[in-house]
Amino acid sequence: MRKSTLILTFSITLFACAADQSVGSEAEQIIQRYLKMPHPKGDKSAEARLERLQTLAELKAMPKEAVSAIGRALPEVKDPRQSAELAEVLGRHLQTKESAALLCELLNDPDRKVRWQAIHGLSGMAKRTGRSGAKRVIWGPDFAPKVEGLVPYLISAADDKAEGNRVGALYALAGTCDPSAVSELRNRLKDPSEKVRLYAACFLTEYQDAAGLPEMRDALARLRRTRPADVLSYYWQAEKLLASFERITGKSFGQIPRNPILCSVDHGETKRYKALLDTWAEWWAWEPKAKEK
Repeated sequence: MRKSTLILTFSITLFACAADQSVGSEAEQIIQRYLKMPHPKGDKSAEARLERLQTLAELKAMPKEAVSAIGRALPEVKDPRQSAELAEVLGRHLQTKESAALLCELLNDPDRKVRWQAIHGLSGMAKRTGRSGAKRVIWGPDFAPKVEGLVPYLISAADDKAEGNRVGALYALAGTCDPSAVSELRNRLKDPSEKVRLYAACFLTEYQDAAGLPEMRDALARLRRTRPADVLSYYWQAEKLLASFERITGKSFGQIPRNPILCSVDHGETKRYKALLDTWAEWWAWEPKAKEK
């Protein structure tokens, strides 16, 4: 009877191992199928990209094996576009400690877009608070991060040589609610990029930290005197700045309108932005006269 039980247990173990190998093999097959898919030029409708991402999304059904298979495949991938999309699936669909470890390694990748995907993926795993839009509207209570211990890696990413990646790292750090993240936001007030400095200053207001106020006032002057070359970026920065002024001062000069570039018809949003920027400039310039003795 005992011998039969041992045989049965051994058989079950062998079956389980075979099943694991089968799943692992399936994950590798999906990745190999993906690596053969084209990246056609002029894919304006993004149909080819959508098809590639749908193929990688099949890995969701086998997260543990998928992360292992991607880890084995990445060192052999020569096309940075493929590395970026593999990093994207790690951050979007496979949010585990093992997945985070791979993304941390990709923070040192020579390709800017690969590093950006790594930062974006780690951001989703490290955050403790949910905020949306340029106004950073809170959409729920704080929560535990999916993976602990990622803040030091995001601090390192905040020194990335690409401006856009540094901005992405600041978004990630702001969402961690970590004291060391706040310290790095302060450090970024000395960044060579005015855009990075502005974002750092605005994110600090979420912690009622006014250290970036001089930078915010410089940005106000800059936004008022320049015509927007990149209209989307201009109004995104303006919206973020106005919301940050309200957050740090407790004052409001009226509702901040929608980003004009996101409106099909301009119903006065452009003029309203100009009026709000002008009003804040007047308010900062105003100083009450000292009372006469």
